[in-house]
Amino acid sequence: MILTRKSLKNLIAETLREQTSILLEMPEEPAFPVNSAGKEGEGNMAKKDLFHLSQKSSQLHDMLADDEDLEEWVQAKITKSAGMMSSVFDHLMYQKHPGHIKE
Repeated sequence: MILTRKSLKNLIAETLREQTSILLEMPEEPAFPVNSAGKEGEGNMAKKDLFHLSQKSSQLHDMLADDEDLEEWVQAKITKSAGMMSSVFDHLMYQKHPGHIKE
């Protein structure tokens, strides 16, 4: 049996769909420092959320086949999420590096 790249990707995607993924469950919390009051800062909390988001996004990216049909609501959620992350990224990039974002 000869495995093509496409058939291998489909086989991996099928296997992932059949099994519960570790990444879709809550991974162990990475160690984030706390501030002097013993509380996590807003930046640390955002970093935790971004960590989990990046893990799930990466797994979803690998799970989907290029020619896979998705339900409209799924496509809409992915597009909306990408737009919101882009807005946050552009805002924070401009705050930290003014002039580096082109309109």
